[in-house]
Amino acid sequence: MGNAWVLPAEHRAAVLCRGATLARYCQLTVSTDALGSQPLRPSVRPDPLLHQLIERMSSLADRDDVLARIMRETLTETVRLHLTDQYAPRPDRRRMAAPRALDESTQALLEEYLNDSLDSRISLAAMAELAGMPVSAFTKAFADAFHTTPHQHLLNQRIARAQSLLGDATLTMSEIAFAVGFSTPGHFSTTFKERVGITPSQYRRQAIS
Repeated sequence: MGNAWVLPAEHRAAVLCRGATLARYCQLTVSTDALGSQPLRPSVRPDPLLHQLIERMSSLADRDDVLARIMRETLTETVRLHLTDQYAPRPDRRRMAAPRALDESTQALLEEYLNDSLDSRISLAAMAELAGMPVSAFTKAFADAFHTTPHQHLLNQRIARAQSLLGDATLTMSEIAFAVGFSTPGHFSTTFKERVGITPSQYRRQAIS
């Protein structure tokens, strides 16, 4: 279980299953543009991490809320980086340019963009474009600057905004959920409790008491 077959475009392979064997597989097609100048080596070996990443992506297939979309983008980028790291020839580190960092002005621009767009669809690609970087380089630079992933940082921003809005007793839970980018009040409540430790209703009672 969890074997990964990596087949570059010029290679072919065949599998023969004997007996009462139930075989499940997931086929991923990765464009050469996504891998840059790093060609993959043909390989067949167990890859538990890749298996877990694909299982997690599959679990999000029926969701279309903002967080699910960002998680799918993040997982897709993680798969791309994993394939490049594990199945491409190691680059000559002496020739590798130093990765670009997010300067203070770019960090401030990103924070402003997130704060102004919490009720909208925010994609990893849009954040990377705002920073003027490829997604792969942006993900690394963001983690170095903010000490967390873009997905986790966005989630923290949404919960912080929700905590502020919960102090306004005139707003319904649905209004608050939509205002911070959640597709349903139920998903908002579940995520809020996971982050804060209590439900939004409990937090509101404490905030206005």
